[in-house]
Amino acid sequence: MLDALRMEMNSGTILGYFLQAVPVTLVVGAVYGVGRLLFLRRKGEPVRWGTELVRLLFVCYLTGLCSLVLLPANFWLRVYDGIAFGWWSEVGPIFSLGEVNLVPSLVRCLTGELSLGSWGREMLLGNVAMFLPFGVFLPFLTKEQSRAGLLRAAVAVPLAVECAQLVLGRSFDIDDLLCNFLGITLGYLVAWGLRTAGRGHAAAR
Repeated sequence: MLDALRMEMNSGTILGYFLQAVPVTLVVGAVYGVGRLLFLRRKGEPVRWGTELVRLLFVCYLTGLCSLVLLPANFWLRVYDGIAFGWWSEVGPIFSLGEVNLVPSLVRCLTGELSLGSWGREMLLGNVAMFLPFGVFLPFLTKEQSRAGLLRAAVAVPLAVECAQLVLGRSFDIDDLLCNFLGITLGYLVAWGLRTAGRGHAAAR
């Protein structure tokens, strides 16, 4: 069972990278949850369980997202192997300049320069899916509800991630930027639909 799980973690797929991030995400979520409850009790403030649950889920999500988009590939797998078996291996330099791609894959496909296979489609869809929860959480965690605020967040967050990746030895990729922007926007639309449906249901009572 453990061997099969490790093989899946080391598969190089989106699911594999996701599984690598799950343990540390749960640890960070547990530490945050306990710390947050102690903080509220010390302040004498009431615990709004719905709001706190959304905050906790966002912290877990953000931890997993940072693990996926900022850390070197298989970083956590190396850490788990080191803890379990003592197999500590070099990760390499943390800060190094990565590559830059400013030509979208769609343009390269139209010009015949690139043939987008199943792996490429999976990566593009994965980059949309990774940031979709960010858009869902956004209106529930901030007071910003305007379209201008959404646009700023949908542009600024992916841009910050890509710039960070560039100096962390990964790459600044226009495909990631566009897909992440699309993911946040779609997530926000989902959240807007849920809020609208909730208000309509409450008004009908």
